[in-house]
Amino acid sequence: MIELRDVWFRYEGSEDYALRGISLEVRRGEILAVLGPNAAGKSTLLRTLNGLIPHFYSGEMKGVVLVDGVDTKSAPISELAKKVGLVFQNPERMFFSQTLLDELMFGPINLGVDPEEAKKRALSVAKQLHIDHLLNRPPWTLSGGEMKRASVAAVLTMETPYVALDEPTQGQDARTKEALIEVVSELRSKGRAVIVVSHDVEWLADLSPDSAVVLDGGKVAIVGRGEEVLADVDVMRRCSLSPPICVQVARMVGLPPKLTPSSLLASVLER
Repeated sequence: MIELRDVWFRYEGSEDYALRGISLEVRRGEILAVLGPNAAGKSTLLRTLNGLIPHFYSGEMKGVVLVDGVDTKSAPISELAKKVGLVFQNPERMFFSQTLLDELMFGPINLGVDPEEAKKRALSVAKQLHIDHLLNRPPWTLSGGEMKRASVAAVLTMETPYVALDEPTQGQDARTKEALIEVVSELRSKGRAVIVVSHDVEWLADLSPDSAVVLDGGKVAIVGRGEEVLADVDVMRRCSLSPPICVQVARMVGLPPKLTPSSLLASVLER
């Protein structure tokens, strides 16, 4: 489990705290969705999970982040990387290998995985994310959407127990979004935890996260079961977020909140 206990963080040179008293739990076998307006602290939150904060990003940190009981302040990033895989919002920062295949194999090999096993993982994940035809290309020649999928794949090959994804659907088409749902759901079924930061509320509704948290101004505006948080129209709008369209339609016609078209239709037919 990952535990955040009253976590505060202020970047060096800033007078304002990016995180203000965040307390959360992330359990294995669950999906946590993280939502919020721009500059709410979502990406900063992810950086605390694998030790980038406070080891890489300088600033003032208060509170405790525990990864399976290990305090991230005292553990090196190299050790935390074996536990938490992080996909950055800007994927071009992640690549340095000559080919995409080499890039996907680098992480697991660096963790001590046999090269043949690393290649097997790379080929499997690349196929899942529809980038297997790009394996011989240099990563920096890929399109923005392809880079995003490649960055997700690079983290998945490491098979860390915790996976943090920052805006994974950015620049993706409908087919890839469906593939991402399948991949994330499979991780959950295997007992791994997935933390997803996303502005794509429709995709999150289809993903059906176990829990969700909305950040606003570095604080927790609401945290709870995924369905309940996504359906809270008042909180979502107060935090400059648009609730899922089915939730809005259900509210307009006087029905209880529904996240998906199928559940909304079923509710309409029952009237």
